[in-house]
Amino acid sequence: MRPHVLVLLAALLAACGPDFELQSEIRRVRVLAIQAEPAELLLDPNGTTPPSPVTFNALAVASDGRPVTVSYALCRFSGNPYDGRCPGENGVALPDGVLSLLDPNVQAVLAEALQAQNPGGETPDPNDPELLAALEAGIPLFVGYEATDGTGTPEGTERGVRRVTLRAAAVPNQNPAVADILWEGASLAGPLPVGREVTFQPVLGEGSAEAYETEDGPATEQVFYSWFATGDGEVKEFRSLEPVDDRPGDPTSKYETPATPQRITFWVVARDGRGGVGWLSRTVDVGP
Repeated sequence: MRPHVLVLLAALLAACGPDFELQSEIRRVRVLAIQAEPAELLLDPNGTTPPSPVTFNALAVASDGRPVTVSYALCRFSGNPYDGRCPGENGVALPDGVLSLLDPNVQAVLAEALQAQNPGGETPDPNDPELLAALEAGIPLFVGYEATDGTGTPEGTERGVRRVTLRAAAVPNQNPAVADILWEGASLAGPLPVGREVTFQPVLGEGSAEAYETEDGPATEQVFYSWFATGDGEVKEFRSLEPVDDRPGDPTSKYETPATPQRITFWVVARDGRGGVGWLSRTVDVGP
């Protein structure tokens, strides 16, 4: 084995040590999820009015509880949404996180998206079969975001992209809701024991796992979860999954509580696999 390979291996092993940041840990400004309401930009094929505005709301947190502000932009379809310029020169700002078709700049980006599905004409042809098929399947749009705690440090800023779908359908997708988090069969309220493994179970809101049509027939959303926590404990299962129909799953997540008393905030984020997002948080004490 060559020396430079040994150096690389040593660096990788070091990254897996105590200072390695797990996905579930909150050590800096993090955007854990972004919810679009409604969950998609929906065109009613039988309607005569434009889609309702879509409002974006971020679950943006900092390790010390400092307030985090988030700005949004609709990324131009002609550019690369992941090149770091949206928000910025490659994006159309969305004041207050609202994407509205009344904004002519938003209209221009949507025209670009539709034109990409019907490149033969000067303007999108609403009767073009390829365009209609693309709208039925859903055309991806990209919303860039920047979250900051105002410190101007790398740890105090996060930039990224959230995908949202432009789709033609009569029935919109709804965001899932997390109604509760259970510990030992009761609503999580604490205090939790010190230095012990505990198990949390999310309670999905009624109607959150929706039925929908696919090319292979009707299906039901299989909602999956992401778990996050502040403090010195450790989330053992970052991901968990609801069982549905004939597909297995286990929605619970195990957590190793800190060895010393402290106050912890937990978040569980639910996603339906079709752009719908919801979450719930609980702040509890560990120890007396």
